[in-house]
Amino acid sequence: MSGIMQPAPPPAEPQLISAQMLRVSQAENRWKTLFASKTFMFWSFYSFMSLIVLGFDLSIPGQVLAMPAFNQQFGYLYNGTWVTPALWQSLWNGMTAIAQCIGALCSSWICNKFGRRASYAFSSAICIVGVGIQFASRDWKLMMVGKAINGFGLGGCFCFGPLYVGENCFPELRGFYLVFLNSSIVYGQLFLALSAKWSAGLAGNASWLTLIGMQWIFPVATIALMPWYPESPYWILSKYNDLPRAERELTRLYGKQNEGLIKRRFNELQVEVAVISNLSQEVTVKDCFRGSNWSRTCLTFLCGSTQQVIGTSFIFGYIGYWASLIGIQQPFDVSIGVFVLGFVGNSIAFYTIERIGRRPLIVHGLLLMWILLLLIGGLGFADKNHAALSAVTAFLFIWAFIYQTTLGAGALSFSSEISDLSLRAYTQPLVTIGNAGVGWIFGFTCPYMINPDEGNLGARVGLVFGFFGVLAYVYVYFYVPETKDLTYTELSYLFDSKANRRHFPEAIAKHRAEMDEMGIKEITGEDDLKKEAVVHVERV
Repeated sequence: MSGIMQPAPPPAEPQLISAQMLRVSQAENRWKTLFASKTFMFWSFYSFMSLIVLGFDLSIPGQVLAMPAFNQQFGYLYNGTWVTPALWQSLWNGMTAIAQCIGALCSSWICNKFGRRASYAFSSAICIVGVGIQFASRDWKLMMVGKAINGFGLGGCFCFGPLYVGENCFPELRGFYLVFLNSSIVYGQLFLALSAKWSAGLAGNASWLTLIGMQWIFPVATIALMPWYPESPYWILSKYNDLPRAERELTRLYGKQNEGLIKRRFNELQVEVAVISNLSQEVTVKDCFRGSNWSRTCLTFLCGSTQQVIGTSFIFGYIGYWASLIGIQQPFDVSIGVFVLGFVGNSIAFYTIERIGRRPLIVHGLLLMWILLLLIGGLGFADKNHAALSAVTAFLFIWAFIYQTTLGAGALSFSSEISDLSLRAYTQPLVTIGNAGVGWIFGFTCPYMINPDEGNLGARVGLVFGFFGVLAYVYVYFYVPETKDLTYTELSYLFDSKANRRHFPEAIAKHRAEMDEMGIKEITGEDDLKKEAVVHVERV
């Protein structure tokens, strides 16, 4: 650290670049940087590949429950129709969510102790085992065990991906790359819906076993490519301060042809590690609940849970089954329509999250989805005529598109970047716990709300999620800040200074101007870049 506190003399003819000019240049060239770093883009997608199974796992109940063979295997006759008991469904969903929370916590420890690659490989292997047990299941108890083991692995994958990508990508592209977290789930859901349309025509148990077996594709592919997967350069620097090894892994991560980008990112990583080292020599999970970190931890947990309270566990989890219950003739086609529009919306989010920002997507998206849920719920009181069912289907399609364009991408990206950099390995599991934990509540109750032998609410279930959607909207409107184009150091400054959450852009603009005027943020090279970080920390 002494080498950072007292940098070497500047070059003979230094070229001073103001921090403002540097920020503008980086923001304007973010897309050039993106397309130049195709190798990093590939490894970013790979970092979330096993998580595609989560898209399967979240939505598979709505597909297999619409298949007679599955209900005959696990259900009983009710008014001449095979129905899988709501209790079985609730236990499957509940055990999966609880296991995800436990898996996320274990993954956090493995990430810090043994490295990011070890955590990803372990979690992917667990997923393979869990899927295998589900494939062999012929009674609800063994199915529950398989889903719980798979959930444990998925919790680890959910924790790992944003951590690895967020700490190694360029700050101006952080939102773009974190959209991969939601994308992996969307890809899994769409792949499942298309597969279910085909497998529904297979005879007997093959119709639903095919869907379960397809989940093996992604964790198996992950394990196969693991020998070539670079270890996180950030983790190497923060754990061992091994500069040569970190630079080698960064070169593998970005491709040796991008020498300029590698040098810039390597300098930035050293700055970030220097900042954390100056703030604290060692952090523990207790630090997540101290000072300004407490409010950031709350945001991590609560913003991650907003996706569940607005109805994702209901619409994405049970769309096929629910559509058949309310009288829609082609439930698998409705599923495909919902997930295709979700895919399109998520694709748009790659651009809008860096162009528009996180806060507008989250706040305005929640408002629009809340309105649509009220309309869907209101139509539940109408007769099951063609016009009402067509309207419900249309609103579902619109809801899915808006969700994936706004909250789906925005909330997970925001929750994965809002915590202090030194605490991210501890707080990232809270994103999983907030999402899966609240999802457990709704996943457990959804079967009781919609099953024909229980609540049989039909479309009126939209009113239930509409109520919780109002509460979520009030919270995000007042407490969710904008994080676009902010470094982790600047986020720490804004929270420490208790800036108004709705006015982060104005507060950081003022702070940057003050720093520029004081001449603190003038960069002449690698050593001055490190010096800037130390001075900035001391002033904050």
